[in-house]
Amino acid sequence: MQNEIAGDLGKTLKIFAYFTRILYLCSQITAVMKKVLNIREPNVYARHLEAEVLHPLISVVHFDELENGVRTSMNNYGVYGLFIQREFPQNLSYGVRPVQVSEWSVIAVAPGQIGGKEDDGHPLFLNGWAVLWSPELMSKTDLEAHIAEYNFFSYFFTDSLPLEPKEWDAIEMLLSALRDELKVHKDSSALRNIVVGYLRLILDYCQRAYW
Repeated sequence: MQNEIAGDLGKTLKIFAYFTRILYLCSQITAVMKKVLNIREPNVYARHLEAEVLHPLISVVHFDELENGVRTSMNNYGVYGLFIQREFPQNLSYGVRPVQVSEWSVIAVAPGQIGGKEDDGHPLFLNGWAVLWSPELMSKTDLEAHIAEYNFFSYFFTDSLPLEPKEWDAIEMLLSALRDELKVHKDSSALRNIVVGYLRLILDYCQRAYW
């Protein structure tokens, strides 16, 4: 009888230890998720950087102009994005793997992906651009029909995409022109068509570099 009681007690303690471990892991996951920046729409990122908000469906940020620098963040993306940098921070992650970064390159992100770097409390002063846009911006456009063809958005591609100097210059010129359009013109179907055209051209330059 005593052996049976001891056996039952041992099983109970094992179960208790198992659920205690589960609760601990859940608390750790919750703590990590609290540190994640949920980029549900493009301007969540712009506001995080204290950058100018230009349009509800797209954000264009020139890192060189951010006087207070950039606080890194682990991001949960609900948008598409391109980060075009002369030099990326080290120890970036993309999904569960590290990103292999190079100078003068691009990192692409898509809805449902997680990546970045947790804030270490120190601002970084970066050189380059970021453009993030909502899937809604592409709705019923040619770009929406072809976005899956840009394979560098895939989780399987974990290297930054290096650019030739001429490609960098062309993309920077397009981003600058795109931002000017957003600053000068009010939202309209015509503006959105122009914006999507710029995005398609920028993505085509990135696709050429990918090939």
